[in-house]
Amino acid sequence: MGSCLGSCAGSCLGSCALTACCKLTGCSCIASPTCANLMYVAIITAATIASLSLRYTNTDLNIGYDIGTQPPSVCVPDAQGNGCDSIAYDLCNSVSCQGYWAVYRVSFALAGFFFLMMVLTCGTSQFSSTLHRGYWFGKVLVILAILAGALFAPNDMFAAYAWVARIGAPLFVVYQVICFIDFGYTLNESLLAKDDNNDPFFCCANDGDPGAKKWTAFMLFLTIALFSSAMTGIVLLYHFYPTECAFNNAATTTTLVFSVLNLGITISPLAEHGSVLVGSLIFLYSTYLAFATVSAYPEEQCNPFVQDSGDDKAWLILSCTMASAAVAWMAYKMGKKMGGNMMTGKEVDGKSVETDGIVVVDSGQPSPEAHVAEAAAEQVPEASYLNYHFIMCLASLYVAMLVTDWGATSEVTSTQRHNVGYASAWLLMSANWVCQLLYLWTLIARRMCPDRDFD
Repeated sequence: MGSCLGSCAGSCLGSCALTACCKLTGCSCIASPTCANLMYVAIITAATIASLSLRYTNTDLNIGYDIGTQPPSVCVPDAQGNGCDSIAYDLCNSVSCQGYWAVYRVSFALAGFFFLMMVLTCGTSQFSSTLHRGYWFGKVLVILAILAGALFAPNDMFAAYAWVARIGAPLFVVYQVICFIDFGYTLNESLLAKDDNNDPFFCCANDGDPGAKKWTAFMLFLTIALFSSAMTGIVLLYHFYPTECAFNNAATTTTLVFSVLNLGITISPLAEHGSVLVGSLIFLYSTYLAFATVSAYPEEQCNPFVQDSGDDKAWLILSCTMASAAVAWMAYKMGKKMGGNMMTGKEVDGKSVETDGIVVVDSGQPSPEAHVAEAAAEQVPEASYLNYHFIMCLASLYVAMLVTDWGATSEVTSTQRHNVGYASAWLLMSANWVCQLLYLWTLIARRMCPDRDFD
């Protein structure tokens, strides 16, 4: 009798739990465009933090090996030197890089999720917008389900995925540079607009003498500070990193030459829209990339700090932070772009309704809760999020490469530092050049293509 009652109680509890899970995952929970963007950025940030933790604790998450269905992450060859000839062991066969496999598994789950979202939201429809902005509990379960499956997959699969990430991640680096340049121009326009509108300057009046433009003076201060910081960084690079090394000279000198050239064009008649503030900001960012480049070079005669393991993790965290900032800026810009289409002009019972997840009636009184949810659901605009989730997928690939030093630590055997290698150094060098060339193009594009509308 007791076992029968226990079985019935267990069945009831199980049924209730499954019902609750179904209702939880089926809840649309439509978020505003801005909130949805922040949620996706939070997911990538959480995955990056988890990857860093797994990477530096040498955790491989190779559950398949624990249950006997997959080979180990680190192979010990037999007496004849055989048994370690798979693609996984060619990429990594060391305890020091055992955490790579955990990072690849996390990144694979994230990239798989965003690829799925990219496919499902590629069409311009209300379904795409609803899926993009809602069903958050279901999305988290999908990511965890993909990760759970990845725990039992062989390392060879993720070794192949690492090569896919090596190809896709540089595309995100280019996009990150574009975001940074766009941020500079947006900041410049925003500060100029504040003076034009006589906006208060940090709680101080800004409507006195027309010649006293407080925000313009603030821009001048920022420009001097940015330019001085960049020049100080260049001097320090020449001082601390041997100039006898051709790689160091290439990284530092090209940064200086490109920056001076771009600043010269900025103040010349060739670029009437140019801004010294933006030029100085790009100069400082390029100097940071030059420092990251020479710091990642693994040869001791070029990098005297290559054996120092004290600050490398801090720079890795800084790199992850800048990548997250690029994703956040992209999310903000995408949300602002989509926000222009939020007002659909629909009415509920003859009363105007706002569409960003907030419903307000003419009387100023909120409608009943069910009525609000129904109205908000009806007003999700038709949109496509193909580009958005494609960028997020590239960001997932970039996280895998950033945390694992582009999967190339096997080439650096004489150093205990992480985030050091030829692949990392040359990629950072290339990103620096791309940044300068893209900024140069923004300066001369109007002259080169006068018939094109760049607004």
